[in-house]
Amino acid sequence: FVDTGVFEIGGTFIYNWNSGALGPQDMQGCMQHSLNVCLAWIATQIGAKQFYEYMDAFGIGRQTGIELAGEASGRLKIPGDEDWYDADLVTNAFGQGVSATPLQMAAAISAIANDGKMMAPRIVRSIIKDGHQYDTGERLVGMPISAETARTLTEMLARSLELEASDALVEGYRVA
Repeated sequence: FVDTGVFEIGGTFIYNWNSGALGPQDMQGCMQHSLNVCLAWIATQIGAKQFYEYMDAFGIGRQTGIELAGEASGRLKIPGDEDWYDADLVTNAFGQGVSATPLQMAAAISAIANDGKMMAPRIVRSIIKDGHQYDTGERLVGMPISAETARTLTEMLARSLELEASDALVEGYRVA
């Protein structure tokens, strides 16, 4: 991908977070430098149908089913919604225009950390009643990506942080 610093779709212009351009980039560079323009372009290459299928598979925009009353669903506009525009596809690709809850993000990230297996978040690990412990158990809610893709993405995320000497790095741990 050649980062020119700007991407236009439907009369809307998308810029990188720093208004700069970095020229030729591979996917590692797009992630490492958090390039909005690159991610916008990728979303158009994937297409709205597949992009939103992935968002749904990762649980973005819907409740997780956690054991708490009043869970919010967030908001993910999709094609066909009266307030969805072509520009929503590309802004959603880098996280703008999406309202995802921390629980949704935890569930989505679990798929990357667990070889593609997305687990339901839990608040209660076990219940003790009458002196006996009852575990609530883990619950698989989907497999939005393959184990190989999850490992590749984990490696790319970790390298992105390492190459940037990020403040997110923790001595003694590899962070993705």
